[in-house]
Parts: sequence; structure tokens; C-alpha cells
Amino acid sequence: MLIFIILLLLIIFKDIKVCGHKNEFHTDYCCQKQTSTVNGICTILIFLSHSRQYITLDGVLDAPYIALNDYMLQLVVVPFLFYSGFGIMESINKKGMPYVKSIPTNRFFKTWYHFAIALIPYVILGIIFNKGYTLKRIVLSFTGWSSIGNSNWYMLVTFALYLIVFLAFVIARRHKVLGVALVLIFTLGFALFEYKMGLGSRYYNTILCFPLGMIFSLIKPYIDKIVMKNDIMWCLSFTVLFAAYYYFASNKKDTIIHYILWCFLAMSLILLFTMKVKIGNSILDWFSNHIFSVFFLQRIPMIILEELGYTKHRYAFIVVSFIATVLLATVFDEAMAWLDSKIFKRKNVNIAK
Repeated sequence: MLIFIILLLLIIFKDIKVCGHKNEFHTDYCCQKQTSTVNGICTILIFLSHSRQYITLDGVLDAPYIALNDYMLQLVVVPFLFYSGFGIMESINKKGMPYVKSIPTNRFFKTWYHFAIALIPYVILGIIFNKGYTLKRIVLSFTGWSSIGNSNWYMLVTFALYLIVFLAFVIARRHKVLGVALVLIFTLGFALFEYKMGLGSRYYNTILCFPLGMIFSLIKPYIDKIVMKNDIMWCLSFTVLFAAYYYFASNKKDTIIHYILWCFLAMSLILLFTMKVKIGNSILDWFSNHIFSVFFLQRIPMIILEELGYTKHRYAFIVVSFIATVLLATVFDEAMAWLDSKIFKRKNVNIAK
């Protein structure tokens, strides 16, 4: 597994742009291209993490990856939630209530029907391999509540957050601070609901990163003014946040509060890092443009290879699964782009961007 991490690092550092001049910063560190690139990297890490669930990693070169994977836990989804909250708030700031009113159609429904179509192969595989899924489980899987071999918890959270934002800003209207406050309150309520329902901690231990992203959208101009004043302020900010991160990383399993703060601080360090280092190249651009399809379809080849008995060949399993996922994602996104053009009017699509 170590070789895959080395390859990923080589891809990440290909064509990076580091601020080389005094008091120089990348002011576009939260632009869509950069945030999508960070998410693209996380998508690859999620692929490697998911592949581990199907194979046995007991080689000498597997140990470093296992340690890294066990350390990161849910950190790989933190940027997805944070940047999603940030991006939605930026759109609300620019487009106002027309954007809010478009959320049920251009955010919720569009994401759901992509998800529903991507779920069909899992239903088929369940039948072919005689998984014995009940009708109730299959129906609930289309909400993200249950799984039929697919990754489901993140989709359930995504659907809930879209509805929460819509409800919050329908109530708050043009009062943005109130709207974000309501999103935070409703998200806390939903997290508590998930906890009370006995869902795994992965359902709620990172969910607050979404309203955090919205809050950051509101305060970003003030943060930038302070942190980007000069290199000294940036270094001081990084040092203080890293010290806090190190403390909570050492205690992240003590309480859910420690875990959440650990996630918050990790995201803060990513923001500071991208102020100074811009990541991006053609390889990462591809993954940043196919995040959903790669994330959701990757288990299909993994399930097939597992059923065919190829899990003993762990590295071949990863390579074949990866290639198959890329091919599936390419075909799926082409099909969805065509279908979107038939379902959504151009003016509505523009509102959602």
C-alpha cells in the first residue's frame, strides 16, 4: 500500500505553486477549482480506505498506510462538508433567495436522482450474488438510510443538509446571519436525532463542518485581513492552530467534542496551507470533476472482484478496482450530463452553479 501513497504524493506535488515572495498569498485559496482539487485528493484516499475493507493488508509495506488510515479516520470527508457549506453560502450571498428557492430542484433532487441511478447496479449485484436484501432495506437505501453494498451515510447527511439550508433560509429570508444560525441549530438537531436512532458515529461526528463552512463564508474577509497581513501573522496563526490540533488529535477519542474540534482544526490547517500552496494538475482536475461518481461507484468493481474470489491478490485488486472505477465514472458522468440537459432548463442549471 505504501507505493500507492507515494504515487498519490507525487501526483499531489506535481505542478504545485508555492508562494515564494515575502508576504505573498494565494488569495483564491477557496475558489471552486482549488476546493475541488482538495476534494479530489480526498476521493482517492477514500477509495484506498474502502478497498481495505475487502482485502487483508499484512505486508511490511502495508503498515505505514494502515497507520495513516487509522489516524485519519473521518478526516477525509471533512473538506467535502466544509467546502460544500462554504460554496452554498457563497452562492446565497451572490444570488440571494432565487438560489435558495432552487435548492430543492437543483441541489436536492438533482443529487438524489444521480444517486438513485447509481444505486441500480448495487440492486442488480444484490440479486446476482443472492445477497438476500429485503424490500424494506432496498427502499430505504434510496434515501441513504440503509446500504445494499454502497456507501450510504454521506448521502443521507447530504440530503438532510440541503433540506436544512432550504428551510433555514426560507425562514430567515435575507437575514444571512440568522439563516446560518438556524442551519447550525437544525444540523445539531439532526445530529442528535441520528445519535438517538443508534446510527454509527460516522453519521454525525463530522456533520458540523458543513455549517462551519457557511460561517467561514461570512467571516472570511475578516480572517483574510488578519492572517494575510504578512508572513509573521500567517506563521503565528499556523503555529497556534497546529498546537491546538496536536492537542485534540491526541485526545480525539475521548469525547465527541474532542473529535469535532479535531476536525475543525484540521480543516483550518488545510485552509492556511492552501493560502501558501496551490495544488492542481490535469490528473487531479479529472478527479475533481468526477468526485460523486468515483466516490459512489467504486464499490461496484470491489464487490464483483470479492465475489469472484480475487481479494487474495490485494494489490491487483486495488489496481483493477481503480481502473474499473475510472471507466465507470467516465461513462456515468457522460450519461448524467446528457440526462441533466434533458431534465433541467438551462436557466435553472445556471442558478445552481
